[in-house]
Amino acid sequence: MSCAMLASCSHSEEKVRVHTALIEPTTFCVAPILNFSGELTLDPIKLADLLASELTYVDGATVLPVSRVVAALAARGRTQIESTEEALAIAESVGADAIIVAGITEYDAYTPTIGVAMQIYSVRLPVSMGMDSSTIAREARPTSMVNELDDPRRPTGEVQVIYNANHAYVVDAVKAYADDRKEELQMGYKQYLKVQTLYIRFVWHNAVTRLLAQQRCLRTELAGLESMEHPI
Repeated sequence: MSCAMLASCSHSEEKVRVHTALIEPTTFCVAPILNFSGELTLDPIKLADLLASELTYVDGATVLPVSRVVAALAARGRTQIESTEEALAIAESVGADAIIVAGITEYDAYTPTIGVAMQIYSVRLPVSMGMDSSTIAREARPTSMVNELDDPRRPTGEVQVIYNANHAYVVDAVKAYADDRKEELQMGYKQYLKVQTLYIRFVWHNAVTRLLAQQRCLRTELAGLESMEHPI
């Protein structure tokens, strides 16, 4: 993928706050959140419910209840996703086009600081793209090990971000998020920095926006490459 395209999409994604339009309508499911932070008070299912809620703000997205994923995992004797194969199998079993698997990598309730890693695995890719999953997987992971590049089970998109409220650009993003939501809060945007659930909502929303903008950027470029290979 060209550096110019990546730079362009990284810049433009910041303008997308609430509605990140999908190329085609997509049914998502969300896995219970993985916790790598060491913070024992985090509830993986409640966190997944908050992420699923933020996904409903995406134009063209249908979001399945997290409880369906929990039930599908329970049927396998699991409480969380443990492999790529399992992610795809669970998504298919609940009738989703894609599954989002996310983890908390860092957590400090007092700053607040939340680190997240988020991946999307696509069971059914948009047919209008005319591409197979291995093509998208190769483009989504340009820095992968060579022996992994042809693996169609790779995530079709991933982001890893640390949201530290000590940083001005994070506070600016919180303000923009609060402005778009137009909620009547006693402390205004600052309430998003004080209330755990609100800050987590902001984090999920921003990470989802980045993830879907990355996917849209990728697929747009791949579509351009496809048209160059097969000119009319």
